Amino acid sequence: MPLRLLLRFSFSVVVAALFLPSLCLSAEKEDGFVPRRQQGIPGPPLSPQQAIQKMEVPEGFSVELVAAEPDLLNPVAMTFDEKGRIWVTESFEYPRHEPGPGRDRIKVLEDTDQDGAIDKVTIFAEGLNIPSGIAVGHGGVWVANAPDILFLQDTDGDLKADKQEVIVTGFGRTDTHELPNSLTWGPDGYLYGLNGVFNYSHVKHRDKDYVFTCALFRIDPRTRDFELFCEGTSNPWGVAFDPNGQAFISACVIDHLWHLTESGYYHRQGGPYPPHTWKIESIVKHKHQMAAYCGIEYFDSDAYPEEYRDCLYMGNIHGGCINVDVLQRDGSTYFAKPRPDFLTANDVWHMPVDQKTGPDGCLYVLDWYDRYHCYQDAMARPGDVDRLKGRLYRVRYEETPRANTFDLAQESDEQLIARLHSGNRFYREMAQRVLAERASDAAIQPLEALVMDTSAPFKTRMHALWSLIGARQLSDEFSIQLLSDEEPQLRRWAIRYQGIRASNNPDVALLIQKLTSDAHPDVRLEVAILAPQVDYLPTIATLLEVLRSSPNDKLIPHIVWQNLHPQLEKQTPDYLALMTQAPYESDATTLSLLPRATDRILATPGVSVEHVATLVKLLASDPGQKEQLAICLQRITQQAQSRELTGERLAQLKTELAESLSMILKQGNEHPGYYDAANLALAWNDPQAMEIVPQVFASSQMPPARRIAALDSLLTTGHSQANQLVRQYFEDRRNDQAMIGQVIQTLGKTDSDVVPKLLLPRLDSLSSQNRPKAIEVLLQRPSWAILLLTQIETGKLDKETLSINQLQRLVTTSSEDVGRKVNDIYGSIRSGRDPSRTLIVAQMRRLVSSRQGDPHRGIEVYNKLCGQCHKLHGKGQEVGPDITVNGRGNLEQLLSNVFDPSLVIGKDYQAVNVLTVDGRVLSGLLVEDSDSRVVLKMQGGKQETIARDDVDVMKTSDTSLMPEGIEKQLKSEEIVDLFAYLTLTQPPEDPTAELISGASPIDPAQIVLPQQTENLLANAQVSTNVDSFEAGKRGQPRDLIYLPQAKKFLANSQWHEIGVGGGSELGVLNESKAVTLSATWKEPVSVNFITLSGSYPNQPQPDTAWRIEAKIDGVWQTLERGVGGWYDSGRYVWGWPGAVSIPMEGFRVRIFSPNEKTPVRSIHFRGEEGFSWFVGNLPPEVNVIRQ
Repeated sequence: MPLRLLLRFSFSVVVAALFLPSLCLSAEKEDGFVPRRQQGIPGPPLSPQQAIQKMEVPEGFSVELVAAEPDLLNPVAMTFDEKGRIWVTESFEYPRHEPGPGRDRIKVLEDTDQDGAIDKVTIFAEGLNIPSGIAVGHGGVWVANAPDILFLQDTDGDLKADKQEVIVTGFGRTDTHELPNSLTWGPDGYLYGLNGVFNYSHVKHRDKDYVFTCALFRIDPRTRDFELFCEGTSNPWGVAFDPNGQAFISACVIDHLWHLTESGYYHRQGGPYPPHTWKIESIVKHKHQMAAYCGIEYFDSDAYPEEYRDCLYMGNIHGGCINVDVLQRDGSTYFAKPRPDFLTANDVWHMPVDQKTGPDGCLYVLDWYDRYHCYQDAMARPGDVDRLKGRLYRVRYEETPRANTFDLAQESDEQLIARLHSGNRFYREMAQRVLAERASDAAIQPLEALVMDTSAPFKTRMHALWSLIGARQLSDEFSIQLLSDEEPQLRRWAIRYQGIRASNNPDVALLIQKLTSDAHPDVRLEVAILAPQVDYLPTIATLLEVLRSSPNDKLIPHIVWQNLHPQLEKQTPDYLALMTQAPYESDATTLSLLPRATDRILATPGVSVEHVATLVKLLASDPGQKEQLAICLQRITQQAQSRELTGERLAQLKTELAESLSMILKQGNEHPGYYDAANLALAWNDPQAMEIVPQVFASSQMPPARRIAALDSLLTTGHSQANQLVRQYFEDRRNDQAMIGQVIQTLGKTDSDVVPKLLLPRLDSLSSQNRPKAIEVLLQRPSWAILLLTQIETGKLDKETLSINQLQRLVTTSSEDVGRKVNDIYGSIRSGRDPSRTLIVAQMRRLVSSRQGDPHRGIEVYNKLCGQCHKLHGKGQEVGPDITVNGRGNLEQLLSNVFDPSLVIGKDYQAVNVLTVDGRVLSGLLVEDSDSRVVLKMQGGKQETIARDDVDVMKTSDTSLMPEGIEKQLKSEEIVDLFAYLTLTQPPEDPTAELISGASPIDPAQIVLPQQTENLLANAQVSTNVDSFEAGKRGQPRDLIYLPQAKKFLANSQWHEIGVGGGSELGVLNESKAVTLSATWKEPVSVNFITLSGSYPNQPQPDTAWRIEAKIDGVWQTLERGVGGWYDSGRYVWGWPGAVSIPMEGFRVRIFSPNEKTPVRSIHFRGEEGFSWFVGNLPPEVNVIRQ
């Protein structure tokens, strides 16, 4: 049965009958919305020819069109096959979350007359659902089609898929711009692919469970085995391999370029790390334009001049360009430096999603071509995603010849081996893949000979080797020969192959073990990766020797640790036996891992603490390792303080360490570990430590970090002087504010009633940075929370002291008494997000758009509020996302994130609430969740570690850790200043700083209602109480309502006004007697934009009070109020096209006296053509700014 029938419907029928009409409407809409990460309105799309004319490429290069709409629509990924045909996936379903059959497809594009343009298009497969990656090989087509990786075959030669196999399933669809992607053949014959940080996946494959998010995975095409190659980064999209076979990826939001190594764990954009992870960072210090990357190609073709070869070309979606980085070696890893952009589109619709080298040696660039770069825009307005366009370009140097017709699958082994000499990487890789798939015995000898031919180019030799490796034809005899070859990359790949085939040859293992001290770092790195994979290689000894031989390498220690620490669960005695003898006992590089090893051993159930004591004694015996000893003691102390280390284990540790600690303490503070030894010894009430530690905290001459560590020890051990010392500290007015904040946060470690006695009377006098910290601490203990709530109940503290997040936490996590107290004071506490936050966002938009702020003062506001959890331009704490590149795509996004933080929240940024067995309540972001402990990152960046045995309840909140109600903590001036800072792309002192999109001041005089907008007031019941004022009354309510669609007012009128004129004195009108204009609807209407004109211009008006209200859920709520300003003159604008709409049952305006003395004299509402009185729900593409 054809695949089209298996997937239940034919794409062509859907397009013809249902889909294309809606696509046409989408494409033709007026474009007035400013999308995220764009500086202005995108404008209309360009034709392919117009787009090419605007592109900039280096001298000598030109851009050619290979394919475009209608042959190519919404392209996502591409690849070439052995005939030079181009396979492209198209997605009309994006950004759909639901799995199942869809409307997406795979096309095969052919240039049959070799003129450089596609002239034949075949639909290979249909019914797919966001196919985000594609590769051709091993008799079929591999497709990432979450939740599956599919293998599609054409069994009858008609270029139509008629057989489907699910290779792997379990990939998530929680974030459909982070789906499994970039299927790419690796040099080792595996199929590699990527997955994103917010796409939660659970692959069950052959009795193994893989739970992961951001990762580089691989599949063996022969065995169908699936495994994770490494983990980390953000939303990676694009895999490339250099001539050494090293993997590189491009990624979004965080740094853009990463060198990925097997078994490594890399920096994550968000979410917890596995226990004991030592993360690896990127290989760049620079940034290009913005931070959204899609696709990467290691370009190596003789069709371009040499200066454009051997570098990485990366698609920059926000920049609309191809960025270039060049690699430099840095030990076993790399460091990348920027080069000038290779292509600049000068068209914001240009979205380079994939880049590949073609058979003619040119770079091919696949262009999604859409106005919306960001997933958030596509999710909010999927109907506005342009689904009628797509382009494929070729960047050609001078008159580079077109590729001739070829079919590598039909070539002989000899012909394919000859192609390994090609100057175009395309042919080398394609010939290598075909040879590997063919796995011909006849090709083994000539390939081996080519590998060993030192006169052949290095790249040719490597492809010959990879052909053998991909075919799984590398014999032990040849491997042994390679392991002693002078070329380090041959040695390296001979080592790697042993892991691929799970070698158990002791002769090979013996040779590999000798390479632990190889002169080349790449070889040593590969040995470290292999160490735990083969039986005849002593894992720990191998890893330690590699580490000892790599004293200055940036990457190898991380890889060694990632492969070493799992061994410590069962092989700690073996590790200690090696570490306590030469050469490791005195080697600084191997000893540097002892603090991590100490933490790992202590976290392993059933492992004797005697082993930890051995490590401490080892460091203590080496005068050159005092710094490492201090760190080791800190790790032990932290576990004692968090109660991971208690009871008999702690008592045994005291016995084992008594002599070492005594020796350190006798040396005095000249020893770097002196204070750490004292903190640890205090855990078992050592007499000397009982004197030292209180003195440390009490001394203002000590560094703050040392004083806080001392306080931690005093509180967790219940030292008799702790309370008195804390009292004395708070009585000293000379204390630094930053230090005060750290002391406050540390007070949660005790349950003493001295804490509320100290903090409650000081709440109003604490700085704006420290008051929230004090409140958080007071909420951690039920008895303290009761005291705080009592202060609120009696009116000593305002009810706004506690945010809704805190109240929700108290009700759901704390004691029943606390919950009842909360309900007595606040009533029933809602769960989840407050829907009225939409109204607050609109109010704040009015505020920040109508006033000029000072970004320098805004930095001060940021530091005291936002900087407790966020980094911006490198400053602040890293608790929530780094907002340098997150959450500030445009003003609408920024307003929503600040004032409605739980509207859109990633799982990794949901607050986690922990209730301990002793009643302490903690809330933060989850950093670690292991069998031994839970680690939370709290406000201000402080981490709290809770022993697993001390966790009573752990709940993930439905709301963000960022609290609602920030507008209640700040004055209006502070909010305006804060947004003056947040809306800049760079710090205010940077001359290149610009406003983010949508943040430019809005001049109401330039607003005009386009003809396509509908005025909801036309269908409302409109009324006024003007009739109750007899003198000079004029007009009817419907006279004011302008209909943009008809370009006229709703009712004919001479003046289009309503009011009481003639200089009538109406006297003092309080709000209950206000002049009103009201509109009500039978059913709620969605509203996001309101415009009102002011008073009649010829009437002398006093300053008049006004209130604008909306009826929401049966209650009149204030949108805005004021005195003078709007009503007395000018225009009023509320909301904005594309903003989140609010369901309103009614709308009204009230005019009244500003006080008890000022009379109101003649009231007029006036109409204004093209503007007034308007209530509507405008989509983002509506442009209301006069052109």
